[in-house]
Amino acid sequence: MMRFLPAIGLSCTLALIAAPGFAQKDQKDQTNQRARTAGEVAAGTFAWGHNLSYVRDHFVKAAEEFPEDKYNYRPNEDTRTFGEIVMHVARTNHLVAAGVLGIEDEDVSAFAFHSKAQAIAKLKKSFDQLEEALKHKPGSGDVADQMIHASEHYGNLATYYRLNRLVPPASR
Repeated sequence: MMRFLPAIGLSCTLALIAAPGFAQKDQKDQTNQRARTAGEVAAGTFAWGHNLSYVRDHFVKAAEEFPEDKYNYRPNEDTRTFGEIVMHVARTNHLVAAGVLGIEDEDVSAFAFHSKAQAIAKLKKSFDQLEEALKHKPGSGDVADQMIHASEHYGNLATYYRLNRLVPPASR
């Protein structure tokens, strides 16, 4: 419990620091209007579309490039394995997308880790679903929260990379 409290404090602090930046960016976007591409319109705004692709691209690349024989790596017995983190993000992406799109969610057992190939396939599908949810409901707070959640877990993956003397994708 004592380890959890500083993490909550840090998360809240980062959120408070980031909030004014988002508001300023929104004001700047309103004053610098330009014609948006079809993809930007579909994604709601350029920033939303870009941020989802940024998170997706780095997360998927981390999953694809991490050695298969290390997918069961965990720093200690109290943490998830690399593969479990990938499947956890795939599951929560799917749940958020299913809620926004009004589709039935898959059973949690479908997200148990079995192999690197299965984890990457589930992860990619879940990000596709999340992108579809964003197109369906531009500016969705649920999708924004999930992007933050996935970004936090990318931090876990980056740490696992470093603990295995590897360089994570976003640092190259």
